[in-house]
Amino acid sequence: MKGSLIPHPGEDQLLRYSDGELPARSVDEVRSHVEACWQCRVALNEMQEVVAECVGYRKNVLQRYFPPPPAPWVDIYRGFSAIDDSMEPAFFSRLARGFSWSFGNLKAWAIAATVLLAICALVYRFRLTPSVRAAELLQKAVIAESARIEKPRTIQIRTRDRRLTRRAGAPSQLSLSAADSEALQSVQALFVAAKYDWDDPLSAKSFQAWRNQLASRRDEVIEEPGDYRIQTSTDSGDLSMATLELGTRDLQPVEARFEFRNREWVEITEVPDAAPAAIAEAPVERHSGDAGAETHAGGSRGASPSIPAPAATVGDALQTLVALHRIGADLGDPVTVSLAGGQVVVTGEGVAPRREQEIREALASSPRVVVHFSEAPPDRSPQGRATPSDVAIAPGVKQLQDRIANQLGGRAYFEQLSSQVLDISEPIMSRAYALRRLAEQFPPGMESDLTPEGRQLLKGLLRDHTATLRRQTLEIDRLLRPVLTKAGGVADPDASQPESWQPATEQLFQSARRLDKLLAVVFGASPSEAAGTQLSSELLSNLANFRSRLEAYGRLAPPDPERSDK
Repeated sequence: MKGSLIPHPGEDQLLRYSDGELPARSVDEVRSHVEACWQCRVALNEMQEVVAECVGYRKNVLQRYFPPPPAPWVDIYRGFSAIDDSMEPAFFSRLARGFSWSFGNLKAWAIAATVLLAICALVYRFRLTPSVRAAELLQKAVIAESARIEKPRTIQIRTRDRRLTRRAGAPSQLSLSAADSEALQSVQALFVAAKYDWDDPLSAKSFQAWRNQLASRRDEVIEEPGDYRIQTSTDSGDLSMATLELGTRDLQPVEARFEFRNREWVEITEVPDAAPAAIAEAPVERHSGDAGAETHAGGSRGASPSIPAPAATVGDALQTLVALHRIGADLGDPVTVSLAGGQVVVTGEGVAPRREQEIREALASSPRVVVHFSEAPPDRSPQGRATPSDVAIAPGVKQLQDRIANQLGGRAYFEQLSSQVLDISEPIMSRAYALRRLAEQFPPGMESDLTPEGRQLLKGLLRDHTATLRRQTLEIDRLLRPVLTKAGGVADPDASQPESWQPATEQLFQSARRLDKLLAVVFGASPSEAAGTQLSSELLSNLANFRSRLEAYGRLAPPDPERSDK
């Protein structure tokens, strides 16, 4: 019974016991068990019989074929015993020394623990915090989004070569030309392949759903005055990076940018509520004698109506500008709007046939608008930039470019930065030109003739241009400030501001033009004789000046009608 209460030794343990290789403290345990256990004793006897037969076979059969040993066998069992005797004291002595060192070096332990905590904090800060913060912001934005009253929203979609407008959630609600419909389908195919919700791409819910289904991702959260920018990149899928900007006040999506694996990109913004509503809901004044308003945006002419139509007003011209703004025709297209002969006259020179058709369709519902396009190209020099290879670069500028390239890690990275900056600076100038035309077309005297609804329309246009300019300028500042500061540049802003938006627009335009010229010089698209160190400081100063003017300009928009009527 005694043997049955003790675990049976395994075959390897029995073999080592039989060979005398067990430690001294284990021999007595196995011996006692074998003496009391028939099962283990029989197993040990069988094992010894097999060993005996092997030894006999070796001695009687194989021995004669073996060469004589070169030296007598060494007794290894003495070494085993010495090892067994030395193990326990050595172990306990080492353990005791470890405890004595630990208690004697509490200060060292405290320092090590502090360093370990700092490392953990850094790992959490730089690897975990961006992802956690992005998830929290998106969740809050989704909750805020679901709490808002649903209403139709118009979004503008900008690609490398087109600007498109559609309703969020219902792409078919707006009438589109065949060319626009085809382009919109191409963009939609990109989003569908990337498994991104196309019904409402400018929403926190759509962004969150795409982000959550990624197998691997890298998040970055950038907080700027007035908005958060969540940027998520991934190595899998057709969409390599998506950026969503949220307003800090209401967490409402402001803009989204999508960069696809095939190097295509798409930017989406929401069209201000005032602009589409005014175009869609503005009553069309028709009279019984109009006969359908023979002179209209389509350009057809017929017999004069028996009763003259009401003369076009400043408000009509403004609504025409809003319609052009919806399709981006006020940003770089050679189109002008004026009042003449009781009508709103839209003229264009050198406009491509497809673009001309888009403009006519956008203005087709306006009864007092006449469109005239000239087939001859405009007599002016092209506005495209020269490429860096076409420009002779001054030595000082070349030195500045080399310093920036060294900071970025090579000339290839400098060329990439140059392309990014110049791609942003051109739309900035387009917006600045559009604001300047608004200030010229609506001076204070003409602005006062607008109805309250017209002033709200004008304010919406200014707000849209200003908000986009602000985002573009922040992006250039993010790209350039680190490298220019390291290159020796020092910002020195000077932003004295007029009290009304019309003269402030001219100052903003001139500041944008100086900034654009300096960017072209620094990145090799325009020649200059200035020294590199002066250029870096001058560029930083102009960038800071433009940002300051832009922030102040946003507060100079036309007042709300209610406030102006009091």
